[in-house]
Amino acid sequence: MSAMASAQVLGSTLFGAFVLVACAVPRPYGEGVGLHTLFSGGYRAVAHDDFEGHAVYGLELVTREPESGWGYELGASYGTEDAGGARAHTAEFEEFSFGLRRSWQPEGSLVRPYLAFGGAHEVIEQRLHAPRAEFDERGGAAYVRGGVLWDLGRYAFDRGTEVVVGVDVRGQAGDDQDSVQLALVLGFGR
Repeated sequence: MSAMASAQVLGSTLFGAFVLVACAVPRPYGEGVGLHTLFSGGYRAVAHDDFEGHAVYGLELVTREPESGWGYELGASYGTEDAGGARAHTAEFEEFSFGLRRSWQPEGSLVRPYLAFGGAHEVIEQRLHAPRAEFDERGGAAYVRGGVLWDLGRYAFDRGTEVVVGVDVRGQAGDDQDSVQLALVLGFGR
């Protein structure tokens, strides 16, 4: 390796180390960290050889540090689709995801926009009807999402639980499929 290439590798390594040290990783739990449980339902348009789109339902746990607005999201979603054609078959789409989320809540505002990115593990379980056969497609995916949550207010039960509703848009590029999803969100937390 030449001296110039070694210097570039060293420079890149030092820059990467600086970025890791300079970035504060959000706390997953603790004093002041908010936790919300979000339920979603919507439609996912799919770029796949056999499928076009389907209804999708999800459940997520989302944290948020109030000082920085950063947090984590851990979720799972499920959908089914029937594909017609000469060899009619059905599929179940299952997904497990983990990512980082940045949300903003201006002082006194009931609106909370957010952006997030992360990775997902997808499983597509396909069943052919004639002749009968089953097979799975498994793969990874990267996603980017954005949305808005509206705070409906805090309620007296359970020491100030808030209820939120919102809209979520998600784009995903994966091994087996690419997709775009639009969903309505209902959640609660602190």
